[in-house]
Amino acid sequence: MSKKSDTPYYVGLGIVILIFGYFAVTNVIDYIEKDKVVDSNRSVDRDPVADKFLVKFNKVPDFEFINQNGDTVTNETLLGKVYIVDFFFTTCPTICTPMSRNLSQVTDKLSKYDDYRSVSITIDPQNDTPAVLKEYADRYQANDTTWYFLTGDKAATYELVQKGFNSYVGESDDPAIRFEHSGNFALVDRDGYIRSRKDAQGNPIYVYSGITEQYSEAQLEEIMDDAETLLNK
Repeated sequence: MSKKSDTPYYVGLGIVILIFGYFAVTNVIDYIEKDKVVDSNRSVDRDPVADKFLVKFNKVPDFEFINQNGDTVTNETLLGKVYIVDFFFTTCPTICTPMSRNLSQVTDKLSKYDDYRSVSITIDPQNDTPAVLKEYADRYQANDTTWYFLTGDKAATYELVQKGFNSYVGESDDPAIRFEHSGNFALVDRDGYIRSRKDAQGNPIYVYSGITEQYSEAQLEEIMDDAETLLNK
């Protein structure tokens, strides 16, 4: 076959390639714009996910506590805010210090948002009065408009931990420890619902590790990224 007779064949092939390429690029752009490139089975070590891929769990039950300044704080107070919750006590000899240190880091990053709050609730209200919480808050240079340290009825607190956040709390048989609790942080959206991303296997994690332990790393970057997703919604 001569080069002259080959010309129509190559011209036709070029046109087909151009048309295919146009539709391929168009579909990719459309895919991105619709957030379809965000995999619902993201690893917890990856980038922040779109709000629609953050799993919504139960709504935080009603509560009423007193903060470090003696002011009443309720779940209604926090509606319209995105907040991160942990449970601790000021005389804790184990995980509370690293938890508070890590939450301080999270709070520093997210405090640029007017509608963000950190919420630390004591599981030892008998000792942790507002004055004691204020002293504890000062250790971390906590801004009392951004980071609430709360105390209240012990039975109501335990019920909130166990039923509201599906977490563990109890009294320890070791008198040096006194109380036991998890080292997790929970993320709550503006409407009062607990939210989380999924792990690499596609399972919702529900809470984020607030400390580095033997078999797990603290998930500070993950919870900060996901909080920002909710704050920017």
